[in-house]
Amino acid sequence: METVKISIPDSEAVNDFVNKTSSFSFDLNLGRGSRIVDAKSFLGVLFLGIGNVCDLSAPKEYMHLVEEKLGEYVVKSASKAS
Repeated sequence: METVKISIPDSEAVNDFVNKTSSFSFDLNLGRGSRIVDAKSFLGVLFLGIGNVCDLSAPKEYMHLVEEKLGEYVVKSASKAS
């Protein structure tokens, strides 16, 4: 499994996020702290809280598909200035 940071800004986005994750045939887990839920579960995603940064885990071989389809929710890390 590989992990990417995501943030879901509002309740409308939860519905969109769950619809997109449900289209994948593999498991996706969403976690924050010690809590982990199925990323395809509307109630599970709501449980973690809207607007929080969470860890989305997917099989490494499918991560490029996840990042492509869910790109609007991926939290971009700040690049370091040299």
